[in-house]
Parts: sequence; C-alpha cells; structure tokens
Amino acid sequence: MEKPRFSMRAFAAALEMYHVRPDDWERLCQQCGRCCFERAVTDEGDVVVNFAAPCEFLDLQTRLCSVYDDRFVQCARCRKLTPSTVFFAHHLPKECAYVQTFLNRSWRDDA
Repeated sequence: MEKPRFSMRAFAAALEMYHVRPDDWERLCQQCGRCCFERAVTDEGDVVVNFAAPCEFLDLQTRLCSVYDDRFVQCARCRKLTPSTVFFAHHLPKECAYVQTFLNRSWRDDA
C-alpha cells in the first residue's frame, strides 16, 4: 500500500490555521504565481506548469494578481486554496509554500 503524502497531524494543523488564524494561512503564500498558470498532472503525479499560459490577471513582473480581492468573482478558474485543496488536489507544484509547509515538513503522527 502506498504511503500517504501527508500525516493527519499536518492536516489538523492546516485546518486549525485555516479556520482559527486565516491571516496566517494567507501569509503562507509566497506569491510565486505558479498557481496562476495553466497546470497539468502527469501520469507519474508530477505537476507541469505551463509558463506560457498565465492567468489574464497575473502581473508577470510582480507575480501579483491585479484583482486579488475580487479574484474568485473575476476569474472563473481561480480557486481558493483550502487545506483540502492543498492536501488532496495534487495540482500544486512541490515548490508551493502551502505544499512545503504541510506536505514536505516532517510531521509525525506518532509524536
């Protein structure tokens, strides 16, 4: 059986941050802009980012969204990153700060 990508302790920590400290959750984003480009997941599970296909609202110089406060209304493809998205969607690149914080950190369920 395949080992899970994350621990339940990490998922619980993400849920707690998302619901209790939403500003901390938002601050995790390093504004790399990778989630603002078209992406595909290979059969091997790797995320391939198509840097030739940015979102129309992404400023390529600053990597900032020009309609950030209203992005979910302005852009039908924009999705809020929730713990469920980070842990289960498999479309975020491994360099994403959310992935780095919760999936690549050494969280132990037996600690």
